[in-house]
Amino acid sequence: MTTPQGYMNPTLFQKIINQLPENTTIVPFFRGESLTHPLFPTYMRQLKQFKTVQLATNGDVITPANQQAILNACTFLSVSLHEFKYPNQTRFIGLLYDALGKGLETQVSILETLLPERKRKGFIKAWQKHVNKVRIYKEHSINGFGDILNTPQPTTPCHKPFEDMIIYWNGNVGLCNHDWNNSVYLGNLNTQSIKEVYNGSAYMNVRSQHLSGNRCAIATCKDCSFNSNKVYGEIINAHN
Repeated sequence: MTTPQGYMNPTLFQKIINQLPENTTIVPFFRGESLTHPLFPTYMRQLKQFKTVQLATNGDVITPANQQAILNACTFLSVSLHEFKYPNQTRFIGLLYDALGKGLETQVSILETLLPERKRKGFIKAWQKHVNKVRIYKEHSINGFGDILNTPQPTTPCHKPFEDMIIYWNGNVGLCNHDWNNSVYLGNLNTQSIKEVYNGSAYMNVRSQHLSGNRCAIATCKDCSFNSNKVYGEIINAHN
């Protein structure tokens, strides 16, 4: 990432959620560890009004306050392993146990290259006792989505410019969760409303290019092989 990094301030956070309907799916993380934000428990309490809150974390900063905030606000929790570990080698089994007890959908994710083939079956079996889903996925990007997949770019429209909105910590708006460096400026929510940005000319141009089969004309999308019907990685349900 080459864009500046930081923490979203409370004024901007409140302004954003005040504009969103309760049926909005909120995903409070982006290319970082949200649990390191000093106001994480406060922000999560403010998200309780939304029906769907999906959080991914590496599980390294599970404090009692953070854990309670997750349990009270989230509907989906994914823990990303940055090294090979069995459940008993982690510090967040208690969180997963409590999450399942409260009805959260839970998942553990690991990069395929971190999972030795000889240990794959045992790894899956061990984690299935603690989560609803185990996700094993290939490395798919370095500078943004799709740039090391070596798969042909689809010409069909991606759903993300029509359904998703990424808001960086400083209020800038990006196209999707794989737009690491905000290469297409769509607006800033410090000075604009969500509706103004979403219906603005920059966003409309992106959608028009996608609909016309010319998504490669968009800087963020030109090297992306994401297809709306494609699921990256193998998802193994606990009952399998």
